[in-house]
Amino acid sequence: MRNAVVLSLTLALAGCGSGGGNGDGGIPGATLVVTPADPVIEILNGTIPVQAFTATISFADGTTQDVSATATWTIDDTELGTFTDQVFRPTGFRGGQGIVRASWSGTSGTTGITVRIKTVRVVDPAPPNAPDLFDGASEDGSRAPALVYPADRTMVPPNLGDFEVHWANAAVGNDLFKVTLGSATVELSVYLLFPIPADPTTLWTAFTPDEWAVARDSSRGSSLKLSVRGMLSAMPTAAGTSPQFAIRVGDEDLQGGIYYWAASASGIYRHDFGQPGQPPQAFYSPTESGGRCVACHALSRDGTKMAVTFDGGDGAATVIDVASRTPFFPGDGSVRSNFTVFNPEATRMLMTSAGGITLRDPTTAAVLGTVPTPGYATHPDWSPQGDLITYVAVGGPTGSDWHFSGGRIVVQPYDGSSDTFGAAVDLVPADPTGNLYYPTFSPDGQWILYNRSIEDAYDDGSAEIYVVRVDGTVAPLLVSTPNLGPGLTNSWGRWAPFEQTTTGETPEPLFWFTFSSKRAFGVRLGAGRPQIWMAPFFPARSGDPSLPAFRLPFQDLATSNHIAQWTEVVVPVGAPAP
Repeated sequence: MRNAVVLSLTLALAGCGSGGGNGDGGIPGATLVVTPADPVIEILNGTIPVQAFTATISFADGTTQDVSATATWTIDDTELGTFTDQVFRPTGFRGGQGIVRASWSGTSGTTGITVRIKTVRVVDPAPPNAPDLFDGASEDGSRAPALVYPADRTMVPPNLGDFEVHWANAAVGNDLFKVTLGSATVELSVYLLFPIPADPTTLWTAFTPDEWAVARDSSRGSSLKLSVRGMLSAMPTAAGTSPQFAIRVGDEDLQGGIYYWAASASGIYRHDFGQPGQPPQAFYSPTESGGRCVACHALSRDGTKMAVTFDGGDGAATVIDVASRTPFFPGDGSVRSNFTVFNPEATRMLMTSAGGITLRDPTTAAVLGTVPTPGYATHPDWSPQGDLITYVAVGGPTGSDWHFSGGRIVVQPYDGSSDTFGAAVDLVPADPTGNLYYPTFSPDGQWILYNRSIEDAYDDGSAEIYVVRVDGTVAPLLVSTPNLGPGLTNSWGRWAPFEQTTTGETPEPLFWFTFSSKRAFGVRLGAGRPQIWMAPFFPARSGDPSLPAFRLPFQDLATSNHIAQWTEVVVPVGAPAP
């Protein structure tokens, strides 16, 4: 039923098939034919079959000769496999379609090849014959589960590290489930049994790191189909299948890392996207701070410096050398700040306190200037090019840097040669029905992402994510797809620091951004506890240039996580100074 090598053409390459030609310097009138034509090789649960090919040359006089043993054999995509003489062996870690070429005396011929990877995993206590039960069951729509997470059309980076699937049971009740993630060249199937009645919070699974690696490497830049099928194991004659969701895999891995505040742990944790699948690392907690609470923090783009504020709002502030976790200057209260940002070179920083923004040296805290703001100002950010800053100018009642109303988004030029600032310009004017805050520049410096709420900028349930073009050519736009709906406290939006480009017929630029949200995480976590979510942003698209958000999987569900700050490099503790 599951043949190792499928020789019939089920996934042929369009316009491919065997063929031949003289090639440059080939034998006049000769053609070379490669057989079998367009084979499909199926790898099942790691068992890797091989495929032998034959090269037959036909001369102009009608005679033929088998030249397989002396021909040169190649494949255009060596990640699919390699040749030993005329025998092709798949690598086993990526499925896909390629072109096999045989060359002999300057004459060559080609054929298509498809490598299909299939994994079947039956999780105890599911019955070992679960795959056969589902294969033999008729379709019954009343038994169809409903996919809960991820959302349809979700796009994830290839190095996500973990891929979970959550679902809701059918009204009639199932206890045996088949979760399938696949495409034309890869198919992952997991079979699970849950007791009746099934606890709805347990209806989820995660593909193993090896399974996800196969899926992502076989599907970069394309989509996988996700579905869940359910049946009652005591009555295995019928099963219901959920609608298929499309899950797109990005072309490029995420780079850099984030540092975030785990509130219940009173400390800063971090994750390096270059190490997918790893748990978060406790970086700066009360243990390193001498028992002091640490929450507000900011990272330099090069990852070498972290600004922190101790003991709550408007508390003592300092800058930490990331490699040693030691302060550059004392956090004794002589310097206070709520929100800090570094310039791209990490040679300057802006610190806010009591409505003012001060320019300082990040290693000595020496004051180098003051931003001439139009009144009370806070929440600064620096453009990646270093020539522009943005912040919130507050026009309404002010209790602190995180309790205010009437906020508007301002941009202001900066001259690094003289440490001076130009005139402030309102990019997004005050909204009479809402409050604007937390602006941040995109990695190309052309967009600003910010929050809007009808509250006071602190833990606002009505907070939503907006974007606006820095040059004003695109009006403020609600990023409605990741926002999902009202009342989810979608706050602290921050861009990943690197631009990416998709492949395909119409390549387009792509940015990623993160935000904290109190939405439910599938069936595993109810609404109310903030976690960090991520979504893609396509700046060249019109309308809503985004797709649904997904939860970053390395987080602890037991902690409230937010204030995620990005850096281009996660510097190891103990690393030598640059």
